[in-house]
Amino acid sequence: MDQNEIKEMYDNADKFIDLANEMHKSVSQDKIGLALRYAAARYSAFEASLKTNNLAEDKDKLLQFFTNTFTEMLEPNFEDYINQQSKNKLI
Repeated sequence: MDQNEIKEMYDNADKFIDLANEMHKSVSQDKIGLALRYAAARYSAFEASLKTNNLAEDKDKLLQFFTNTFTEMLEPNFEDYINQQSKNKLI
């Protein structure tokens, strides 16, 4: 992805995060997280169906792609929150 695509991805993600933060005023973070993961899974399956003419044949390959992509995105966010928790404990 080029810099414009990366910025667009972050801007779009921020819209989902803003909605989740708004929902958090009346819904627990557990329920919001579960809904976001389900929505991501549902939309990813839809996206995968558009990437192939034979989803049944390509299912394992596409599952691995989406799993790897999610893990690659999740890892640095875990590290960010680990660092934030560490700083808060020092205060």
